[in-house]
Amino acid sequence: MAESYQFAFIFLLIFTTAVELFLGQRQKNFVVKNKKRVPAAFNKIIKLADHKKAADYTVTKISFNSIELIFGAIILYFITLGGGINFISNTVGQYFENQIFNGALIITIIFVALHLINIPSSLYQTFVIEGKYGFNKITPKLFFTDQLKSIFVVMIPLIFITSSAALWILSELGKQWWLWLWVFLSVFSIAGVALAPVLKQLFNKYTPLKDNNLKKNIEKLLKKCGFESSGLFEMNGSLRSTHGNAFFGGFGKTKRIIFFDTLLEKLNTKEIEAVIAHELGHFKRNHVKKLLLIQISLIFLSLYFFSGLKDTQAFYVGLGVESLSDANFLILFTLVLLPFVMFFVAPLISWLQRKYEFEADEYACEFAKPSDLKQSLIKLYRDNASTLTPDPLYSAFYHSHPPASIRIQAIDKNK
Repeated sequence: MAESYQFAFIFLLIFTTAVELFLGQRQKNFVVKNKKRVPAAFNKIIKLADHKKAADYTVTKISFNSIELIFGAIILYFITLGGGINFISNTVGQYFENQIFNGALIITIIFVALHLINIPSSLYQTFVIEGKYGFNKITPKLFFTDQLKSIFVVMIPLIFITSSAALWILSELGKQWWLWLWVFLSVFSIAGVALAPVLKQLFNKYTPLKDNNLKKNIEKLLKKCGFESSGLFEMNGSLRSTHGNAFFGGFGKTKRIIFFDTLLEKLNTKEIEAVIAHELGHFKRNHVKKLLLIQISLIFLSLYFFSGLKDTQAFYVGLGVESLSDANFLILFTLVLLPFVMFFVAPLISWLQRKYEFEADEYACEFAKPSDLKQSLIKLYRDNASTLTPDPLYSAFYHSHPPASIRIQAIDKNK
């Protein structure tokens, strides 16, 4: 039986990696093929040089992502069948008798180690790829300060506390542990969305929106749409990157509207209002809540179907793990089982997210001029070097936003 689990794991690891490499190669070929001509819908605004830059940027990122995919598969193999989990468990386990503390420590060490392994990749992406195309603004000092904060202020406390709670549920709440774990993870997910704006302030500085004219116009828009927020803020995104964005965060009284300062520099007042109207569309159509519900439902189904593996010795042996334990089950569930589930549902979620983008655009066109929304999107595509010609299959699998040409055509229909 252990051989069957091992075969399934190796097959899925190779299959998922191969599919993602195949899709990446399709994306590269398609983008290069359409590199020499700006699509008709954009040729009056986007220069050929900008279009080629976006194509080169996309190809560079995909090429590096392919290396990361292979490296990630190798790392996962060595953590499991290669004995990584066994090594850490045996090393840490000899020092502490309390099983919950011991298990939480093992889980924390493994996930912090995985983060540390990925730091060279982040360095290359930030200072080589982003730097090459003129997007990087972060200094090495700030980069490593961010890493230290991520590890010691966020990751270690958060992972240790949540894994301790999860291990207590697994050990103390009997046969229905998976249901109570789902309840805990659901509450944790909702709290994470609500507190996200607060957590981001560990790394970014928020200041009240300075442009009084823009502030008044947005407040009028919010009132017209029946939306209440805890404030309008400007974030110092230019400290790290030239990419522009705006986002809503939180639930209830924690709802904030945050603008990257880079976005405020690139768009005029009417275009910014159109972007906000689009984001309001997501909230008014309950897209955030729906996606959160899907996430929670997937966790429920995964825990329900895989709960029997917690006490199945062959499952652990098949994946190269010596001891059957709650901590090892949580590690394998998080690193192996859940990612494989997410791989197969990813196209469906991407399709749903694209559908929500169309709905948000439609809503925005009711409260802002379609021409302003269109103009803002085109500028963001240009300034963020987003390709205008993605491969259809790659886009269907990965992209949460519709291809640029299709999205602009839909906006034009709202005129």
